[in-house]
Amino acid sequence: HVMYDAVSYSGMLDANLSSFGKRAIPAYHFDQAKVIVSIGADFLGTWISPEIYAKQYSKGRKISAKNLSLSKHFQIEGMMSLTGGSADERYTCKPSQYGAVALAILNGLNGGSSNVPENLKEAVKHIVTDLKANMGASLVVCGSNNPADQTVVNAINSAIGALGTTINFGTVNQTKQGNDADMNAFAEALKGGQVGGVM
Repeated sequence: HVMYDAVSYSGMLDANLSSFGKRAIPAYHFDQAKVIVSIGADFLGTWISPEIYAKQYSKGRKISAKNLSLSKHFQIEGMMSLTGGSADERYTCKPSQYGAVALAILNGLNGGSSNVPENLKEAVKHIVTDLKANMGASLVVCGSNNPADQTVVNAINSAIGALGTTINFGTVNQTKQGNDADMNAFAEALKGGQVGGVM
């Protein structure tokens, strides 16, 4: 049984299996996050479940008796998105640099140096400072389909105490279960004439 998603999240699923032992997409709680960092994830427009995330996100963006301060939203992306247009601070980079940005943030949290383009060094410093100031109340998401990039993001979320607060594996999103490796193997089997029938 080969699973296929029109927009693949296989990289995230594989990274979560490696990092947390579950090949699943967790529940994200944007309403619980005081600091939100998105690296190429258009979570208000197209990423996973924007209809859920937009409702959660809006709660942290309104001052009320229960919410005395606004959430801070950093967006790093390759092109303008709906989510980027809503960010407090927006920075641009190539999608191929998402992994380097994530690694720079992780290194910053661990006291290391960052190897990112000059225009992003200050951004990474601001992000790291705010994440450190809001441990357990921050969330980092990434739109990359590269398992290595997603593994670094998982390490960031572990370091900032997001697991169990803004990220919850107790409830998982079952809408994306595709496996790129299985699909590629299936395509090769088709080419090789090894498949007798497909339903």
